[in-house]
Amino acid sequence: MAEPTPNPAPPAETPEVAGEDAGPSKKALKKAEAKAKKEAEKAKRAAERAAATVQANVAAAEDHATGNYGQETHETKLSEDATEISLKTLNDEYLGKKVKLRAFLQNARMQGAKMAFVELRETGNWAIQGVVAANADGSVSRQMVKFIGSVNPESFVVVEATVEKPLEPVKSCRVSKYELHLTKLFVISSAPAMLGMTLSTANKAVTNFSDEEAPAEAPVEGVEKLSISGEVSGPPAASMLTHLDNIVMHKRSYVQQAIADIRVEVKHLFRSYLREHGFKEFEPPCLIAAASEGGANVFCLPYFEKEAFLAQSPQFYKQIEVLAGRKRVFCVGPVFRAENSNTPRHMTEFTGLDLEMEVTDYQEALHMLEGVLLHIFRTIKKTCADEIALVRSVYPSEEFLLPEEGKEVRLTFAEGQKLLREEGPEEFRNVSDFEDMSTPQEKALGALIKKKYNTDFYVLDKFPSDARPFYAKEDPTNPKVTLAYDMFMRGQEILSGGQRIHDPVELEARLRTKGVDPKSPGIREYVDLFRQVGAPPHAGGGIGLDRVVAWYLNLPSVHLAAYYPRTPKRLLP
Repeated sequence: MAEPTPNPAPPAETPEVAGEDAGPSKKALKKAEAKAKKEAEKAKRAAERAAATVQANVAAAEDHATGNYGQETHETKLSEDATEISLKTLNDEYLGKKVKLRAFLQNARMQGAKMAFVELRETGNWAIQGVVAANADGSVSRQMVKFIGSVNPESFVVVEATVEKPLEPVKSCRVSKYELHLTKLFVISSAPAMLGMTLSTANKAVTNFSDEEAPAEAPVEGVEKLSISGEVSGPPAASMLTHLDNIVMHKRSYVQQAIADIRVEVKHLFRSYLREHGFKEFEPPCLIAAASEGGANVFCLPYFEKEAFLAQSPQFYKQIEVLAGRKRVFCVGPVFRAENSNTPRHMTEFTGLDLEMEVTDYQEALHMLEGVLLHIFRTIKKTCADEIALVRSVYPSEEFLLPEEGKEVRLTFAEGQKLLREEGPEEFRNVSDFEDMSTPQEKALGALIKKKYNTDFYVLDKFPSDARPFYAKEDPTNPKVTLAYDMFMRGQEILSGGQRIHDPVELEARLRTKGVDPKSPGIREYVDLFRQVGAPPHAGGGIGLDRVVAWYLNLPSVHLAAYYPRTPKRLLP
């Protein structure tokens, strides 16, 4: 019997491949999750940028402040009811009122995207803070704030604003108790992004006065913080060459404007004092036919088919005025000296303050000149106190000492030399009474007089004949000296004067003694003046304005007191 066929055996199970149906691992899941998150963030940022761009475009299209800022054009309009102000006279009466101001934008900085601060300077160091903030009504937009915050320093602008009180005094501005809330700003003239010299640098003390050409100092980009006193931080001080090569920024500086204001006041006081004492002003020529002081220190130039000279002094013309019966005269004008002296106390052109007057005794003129100078010194101490303080914050100096009234210091030249011989430095123990003083002698004597008499101002009288020009009258009791005097500030000469020869015979003899031909062109005409009429005795003097200002402030160079200093190596600007 056949055996039954067994059931077929089930197929052997294939072993399970590990993980084939178990799904992704935890590591793979985390990686996929991180990638998805990163892609989502990327998409979100892209969407935000796109939205911001759309929003910016919409906002730009809806900038309602476009008529309130930008470059000034013929279409620029300020409110008719806005009052023009001066920072010097700003007071509480202007609080909350609409005003307009034309000024130099001194500083500008953004405070976020909706606010900016500016400093607006009118003249000198008269500056005020301005604030501009975007508002809800759109009259001040973000775009306007951004524009104002990016205006280049030293641009000239016009603003419209309301005057408000700041939360606390603004220390960086002289006008510290008020600020301007800007509603309009237009750039009248834009400054370059990079200045040859910043205002901060211009306000630093100059210590290098070399006239030698030097490599140009690199322009300075950026803005330094300025203070009321002129004390600034930032780049080092620039040389005088750099200052003169950037003359506008030099003259915009607080310290130079203060010096200029003091100079103006000195000139005004000279004029007003003399007018009160019966003097009349006149105008002498600068082009003359002969050297007015004799010697070689004169500028000669072609004059058609002849030669002409630049006046070394208005001396002859002051005398003509007195001979003509004007009695007391003065003039203010340029004086030229062709001296190749490259020192901080010399210039080839300076401003002279001159006077001449009839006298019965030459000391009448000495006292008049001494009087006008003392009047100037005592007055500017009061009227220019702020300017003097500002200058001293940059160029520190001791107060200028004056003698008590009635105790003026007047020494003869011989007495001054004697003081040097007895109490001065060893090198001056043998100085002569009949030779002119050197600059080191003058300074040494000035130090001795300050110590002995407690004054920075004094007079030396009766200079030796050899140290004076041909028209100086000799002392009838001692022909080796003249009736001539100098006046000094801090040991440096600022005035020269004396009695003039008014007799033609005496004048000719004096000319010959000086080696000058009385019949030479120009000189002959001068001598003939005293033959044409009877001449009254007269005396006077000439003051160097630049030196008076420089030595009163004790500046390191007279060049700082001049508007545009001229030296043997400098004719620009």
